[in-house]
Amino acid sequence: MTREEFETALDRYGGDLSRWPPAVRTKAEKLTASDLQAAAALRAAQKLDALVTEIAAPAPADAALIGRIVSHNHSRHRDIELRPTRRLAGWASAAAALMLIAGFAAGAVVAPDTSNDAIAALLFSDESEDYSGEFL
Repeated sequence: MTREEFETALDRYGGDLSRWPPAVRTKAEKLTASDLQAAAALRAAQKLDALVTEIAAPAPADAALIGRIVSHNHSRHRDIELRPTRRLAGWASAAAALMLIAGFAAGAVVAPDTSNDAIAALLFSDESEDYSGEFL
């Protein structure tokens, strides 16, 4: 096993050699016994594994801590009741009416493009004009 293969196996299996596949483990043990840099890389991987295990450990939570969290959040945040008022309903109705009028005006001003659409040409063209376009 080369040092590059060993470092790849370290990345894949971690610093605990007992979790490695048996064939790869024996090669890694032979390499770490003879190569100081490989042994240093194994120790660094073991330290990293220990650090990750320590960081990922769940924090102890007792009933007192949970009670403080619940009581703290409950005392600060109260539900606020929102009620619609006549003034709010009036403004909302006026805004909706304004949007409808603006949409109608924009639709009336903008002429439809009937150059490529046979259905639009049939719907929006004058009856006196003949449609000579082709269907796509």
